[in-house]
Amino acid sequence: MDAARRPPAHVVEQATRDLRLRRLRHEDAERADIRGWHTAAEGYALMNEQPYDDAGAREVMHTWADAWERDGYGYWVAERLADGVPVGIGGVRRTPGPGKDSLNLYYRLSPDARGHGYARQIGSAATSFALEWVPDLMVTCRINPRNEPSLHTARSVGMTDIGPWRAEHDPADEPDSRLLRAPDTVVGPVEPGSAAYDEVLDLWVRVNEAGGAVGFEKDAPRSDVAAALDAHLADCRSGRAELVRIAAPTLASWSEPDAYGPLLGFGFVTLPDDPKLAHRTTLLRVMVDPDLQGRNLGRLLIATLHARARSHGRAIAEIAYRGGTGLGDFYAGVGYVETGRLPGGLQFSFGTRDDVSMARRLDGRPLGGGARPT
Repeated sequence: MDAARRPPAHVVEQATRDLRLRRLRHEDAERADIRGWHTAAEGYALMNEQPYDDAGAREVMHTWADAWERDGYGYWVAERLADGVPVGIGGVRRTPGPGKDSLNLYYRLSPDARGHGYARQIGSAATSFALEWVPDLMVTCRINPRNEPSLHTARSVGMTDIGPWRAEHDPADEPDSRLLRAPDTVVGPVEPGSAAYDEVLDLWVRVNEAGGAVGFEKDAPRSDVAAALDAHLADCRSGRAELVRIAAPTLASWSEPDAYGPLLGFGFVTLPDDPKLAHRTTLLRVMVDPDLQGRNLGRLLIATLHARARSHGRAIAEIAYRGGTGLGDFYAGVGYVETGRLPGGLQFSFGTRDDVSMARRLDGRPLGGGARPT
């Protein structure tokens, strides 16, 4: 990978609620306990692949360690924060694919570490890392349709099943694998009267009806929402903002970027041209499909917005939210820190709420010397 496109070294190792996700090193390939996760037949019972023998496990793990040296990222070793014990391997690794390279999503746990949600934590961190720091490569994985636990994990971290996929080495007596992909990114304004415009407006209205805090109260008139959308789109056409959507991937969108599926979420990044503010962006109207809660889509949308803002040379992202919604914890989990709070600053028919501001640096460094974002 071009050195200019390598993710910064300080963001490639991460932490989740329970895990430290660190670089897989060559010395890990010499650990019998870690190699054993890839040689035990039980761990491959629902997969198209066969377990490695000990020499094969050592060889493939050295290959994975080489990927870190080549690309600056790759599969992590997951260690429990509580005691430092390794419990699994996972993450994303650049691999050749049909017609183009992609990022393979992978997770494998020690048998005694299953049932604690570790695979979901690894997968969630990996997909959001990929969309924020390696946005030019799509995230994919292949899973045997009999492997329901792995399929459930993949869906829960934002992956969409786009159809069957068979590799040349798949056993003849096994069914076609399911091919899953992370959301497609769609950038650019939508035109009033178009299907894409109606899809964005429909989603905003549904989010309002579900009680989402994106500028309106529940059951706000559709015409009011349309007026707000039109104002944002005017800013997009003038270059003062950009509409960023995430959409369900399809098999066709693998090679045809415009062949994406239904809208999953969207938001705006502002692009102020005042020289004093040209290093900043504000994220506005950030929302995902309320029917798809629990699929990691909020985190993936934020990662995509960060990547787009960074592509415009922005160094600091800001966001405001309505107090009492619990959104502060979510934004803190993706690296934001509170920078201001006006008690009772927002007034609604149901009462007042605090108006809260948060910010983070887009290079992953601490904002104002605070704790390192994760």
